[in-house]
Amino acid sequence: MSILNVGKALIRRKTDGKYLILTSSKWEERPDRSQKPDLPGGTVEAGETIEQGCAREIQEEAGLSVDPADLTLVHAFSFISDKDGTAINRLIYFAEVEGEPEVTLSWEHEAYTWLTAEELLALEIREPYPLVFKHCRDIGVLV
Repeated sequence: MSILNVGKALIRRKTDGKYLILTSSKWEERPDRSQKPDLPGGTVEAGETIEQGCAREIQEEAGLSVDPADLTLVHAFSFISDKDGTAINRLIYFAEVEGEPEVTLSWEHEAYTWLTAEELLALEIREPYPLVFKHCRDIGVLV
């Protein structure tokens, strides 16, 4: 059985307390994710810690520099893929950024927005994010 580690991040702007949400680009082979809300992050590469991979993915997808040491684990879950039996470990981190950072999107995303906690909790987004957001609210990260 193969194992895939994925690190995603809930990023809050310190200046106004809003959270970064990306919109995935058109993705013909994955209509369930095509042009839908998403968090920055992705698959960890060989030789990286999950935090290093998450920070690299944030840089690649949103152009934001986050020190892996500044990522705080807020939610984790694992599941077995229905497609090929791969064990997937998905870790969600929290990070804050200073000022009004310039977001520079990669080809993977076509838009972004900064949302309040209330807007984020009401967002129509694929599972497991609604559960993750509620958990983050319950532990005081999504305020």
